[in-house]
Amino acid sequence: MTESLQLFKSICNNRFFRQAGMILFLNKKDLFAEKLRFSSIKICFPEYTGLNTYEPSLSYIQEQFEKMDTREKINGHQRELYTHITCATDTEAMQFVFDAISDMIIQTNLIHAGIF
Repeated sequence: MTESLQLFKSICNNRFFRQAGMILFLNKKDLFAEKLRFSSIKICFPEYTGLNTYEPSLSYIQEQFEKMDTREKINGHQRELYTHITCATDTEAMQFVFDAISDMIIQTNLIHAGIF
């Protein structure tokens, strides 16, 4: 987990991607929920003080990833970071992802055109 956080930080703050929107997939939510039944999130995050249940644990992990994104604003607009909690076999979730990508592309083009 620590390696994933550091990798995400280096990618989203890389100078080549500093102006790009980002999509963060936290995949295998079903396996994560199952794993929480037998082990504690505190193994990876000893500073975590919440409940060892699905929602608060997942929210905490999501926050840790989002904190890694320290990109600056462009023309006063924060670059988008879309976070998706997924199970790769969920087709409805994947449709939502495609919609988010479309939104990101449109918003970026509007900002660069000076319209938004």
